[in-house]
Amino acid sequence: MMKDLQQKIAYLQGLAKGMELGESKEGKIIKEILDVLEDMTESIELVKDEYADLENYVESLSDDLSDLEDDFYDDDDFFDDDDCVEVVCPHCDEEVCFDSDILYDDDLIEVTCPTCGGVVFVNDEDDEDDEEDDDDGLLLNDEKEE
Repeated sequence: MMKDLQQKIAYLQGLAKGMELGESKEGKIIKEILDVLEDMTESIELVKDEYADLENYVESLSDDLSDLEDDFYDDDDFFDDDDCVEVVCPHCDEEVCFDSDILYDDDLIEVTCPTCGGVVFVNDEDDEDDEEDDDDGLLLNDEKEE
């Protein structure tokens, strides 16, 4: 298609020369219009080439990303159904799944809801101890009787 456009412009330039418009006002305008059309054709050809290069680059990135996803998710079976804990977010009632290893991790980990950002689980053992103390009838510092 670009070749056709370039050929048509060359044909128009030839016609303009053959008409011998010379230095008349109309001749000057036609010559300038044809020059602009030629410049536009060259610019379009450049954009077309750059677009093809960009398309190849994006395709390459997509392939690389696909390979990374395959490597990451296939090696560990990232969220096996057996290793997944499901909880319901108390803020938005959305179901949230997380790896069951978090339950036994020594570090403090908060699991947040991807929908609303609210905390759905904290693996803090101290909270469990406090709850047990409450169940035994012991009073916390805030609840001391006067």
